Amino acid sequence: MAAPRKTAASKTSLAAKQAEATHNEKTEDEAPKVATFEFKGETYEVPADPLDIPMDVAYADSEMDVIEIVVGPEQWEKFRDTRPTIRDFGKFSELVLKASGQGEDEGN
Repeated sequence: MAAPRKTAASKTSLAAKQAEATHNEKTEDEAPKVATFEFKGETYEVPADPLDIPMDVAYADSEMDVIEIVVGPEQWEKFRDTRPTIRDFGKFSELVLKASGQGEDEGN
């Protein structure tokens, strides 16, 4: 019995699968998008998508720990260098959560 011949359709299907695999690899390798906001004259960057926030937030003991994890150690120090009040932390926290896609919707 003769081996089945590859048809144009099977070649196209293989090429499509390879292209999709390459696209998926590129998507996974791309750096997460970031959102920026300003607080007290300083610019901060956080992941724009809540799914890109470090998993460590699941183990945080307080809201302050969550915010520290989301902004990262260098930006947390920058925030702390402003000698913030509790009120300042509340405002900063709202900005972090909103920028990272976790804040409340404007319409609510």
